[in-house]
Amino acid sequence: MKRLGIYYATACYRDEQGRYYTSGGLGRYLQVMNARYPFEVVLAAPVTTQPLAHLRYPLPMERTRVYELPYFETFLGAVRVRRPLVRTLKAFLHQEPVDVLWLRYPSAYGTVPWREAKRHGVPVFYELVGDPVSLLMGSPRLGGWRKAVAVTVARWHENTLRRQLCNTAAFAVSSRLSERLSPDGNRLPVIPCSSLMHADFFHREDTCQTAPFRILFVGALRHEKSVDTLIEAVKSLQDGGYSVHLDVVGDGSEREALEQQASRSLAQGSFRFHGFVTDPELLHQQYVRADIFVLCSVSEGLGRVILESMARGVPVVATHAGGIPDLIRDGENGMLVPPRNPHALAQAMERLLNDGALRRRLIASGYHTAQSHTTERFLDEVVRFVREQVGADLVAESASVQR
Repeated sequence: MKRLGIYYATACYRDEQGRYYTSGGLGRYLQVMNARYPFEVVLAAPVTTQPLAHLRYPLPMERTRVYELPYFETFLGAVRVRRPLVRTLKAFLHQEPVDVLWLRYPSAYGTVPWREAKRHGVPVFYELVGDPVSLLMGSPRLGGWRKAVAVTVARWHENTLRRQLCNTAAFAVSSRLSERLSPDGNRLPVIPCSSLMHADFFHREDTCQTAPFRILFVGALRHEKSVDTLIEAVKSLQDGGYSVHLDVVGDGSEREALEQQASRSLAQGSFRFHGFVTDPELLHQQYVRADIFVLCSVSEGLGRVILESMARGVPVVATHAGGIPDLIRDGENGMLVPPRNPHALAQAMERLLNDGALRRRLIASGYHTAQSHTTERFLDEVVRFVREQVGADLVAESASVQR
């Protein structure tokens, strides 16, 4: 049986019975791989024994192994465990031989398993999902020498990646990342990532039928998501006489400040911060209840929550940032507005509230977009990429590595 090694730097929780749980996105990938393909997956992951709200998706019990790394979930957390982390990553391919290694950029110390793969002659490829340099340069939390140091470190990692890509296959999840991170000016292959499954689809023809109209955001509460812009836009709608309710699903470093802003700006009882919603059925209900979905990021690898919204028949308003325009054609399957522009965002939402024909057109086109971006399609494209660009056939019946 062939073996696929994965290092995403996404954490796992191990319970007392030895079962593993991870984030919904990675968990779904592993679930579909386990059901769809004949190979075994070895996941190198930071592991904690403390139950955490965002690590509740069970990993498959068969043909999925976890190679435990010291626990971390942030760059600074990885720095704190640098020595044991690097040591464990160096030993990964020796202790768990694999036929192909899948690395994600950015991920903490991803260069270490890349070097080991090259040294052991293991085919390796990158999935490019983010742009740390642009993210740090736009961060309002960093300033002065701290920002300068952080950006310098990120640039060093980016330049290292570009050198690696001169002799390593890679695909990007969006056109912008393909152009931004290309080592030679030629576009890298693009495979949009998705964690959509068939059970996620909910058919309806229209929304915005009954007030209060529900505006939904799902994502991490960090500066690059610009949720403060959404709160300003919702305030503008309320000031204009619209009965709207804001639902914010997610957590992060900006949550307290955003809750305070909402308390000051929005009508009492017209908003709720739900925190992490890890139960798939509860998250599904949030989408089903929504009338409009908004993603107003200033930086975004692709925006998988856009697909999650489209699958449930929710019209989408999003910003023209990062990989979002790869998914949204303005006026066809969603609406695009400039980043950090609450006036334009409020106008787009108001137009959706008032224009039923537009809503129905966006919903119908959104379904088609979501149907072409399922987890199965994404992973089929990755397996094909590995065969054609990496030179390794994970589904062929032939001898595998010896463990």
